[in-house]
Amino acid sequence: MAAKGVMWSLLSVLLMAAVVAVSAATTHEVGGSAGWSIPANSTIYPNWAATQTFLVGDSLHFTFTTGAHDVLEVSKSNYDSCTNSNPINSQTTGPATLTLSTTGAHYYICGFPSHCSVGQKLSVNVLPSTTPSTTPSLAGVPTSAPPPSSGSGSGSGSGGSSSASSSTLPSFGLSVVFAAAAAAPLLF
Repeated sequence: MAAKGVMWSLLSVLLMAAVVAVSAATTHEVGGSAGWSIPANSTIYPNWAATQTFLVGDSLHFTFTTGAHDVLEVSKSNYDSCTNSNPINSQTTGPATLTLSTTGAHYYICGFPSHCSVGQKLSVNVLPSTTPSTTPSLAGVPTSAPPPSSGSGSGSGSGGSSSASSSTLPSFGLSVVFAAAAAAPLLF
């Protein structure tokens, strides 16, 4: 009975750790203290982006005055040419927060006349989230029943192991919790 309580305690701790890891996304204040405005020079936003690491699940916070600026997510060609037609996403009310939900390059411009051409544009490269998705190391704890010893006959030897398919688990890494919970009874 006590072993069951310890197992549930272990499961609770692991679940809390997974929730903390999932909620550890960063909100990036675009441009730092300058915010989203017409920059003094065209290197302000590229230099700022070079000091950041952007991960899936992070957010970009654009601080600007409504009616003076906007944020348009655009294609690379529209970013390069400062073309504000057919944006992927448009935010006209400031401040605006955009969540980075996919990996790869993302491009943002201000759609107000001449703002982009003088450098109010941002390009970021989003990397996969670093949320753990592998089982934790449980040194010395077998994850399946040991194979039959060589001197015990020639039975078929059912290993009795069970494993959850990671494709059926939530995509944010709770497989760690379930794998650890499955191994927990082997500790007792």
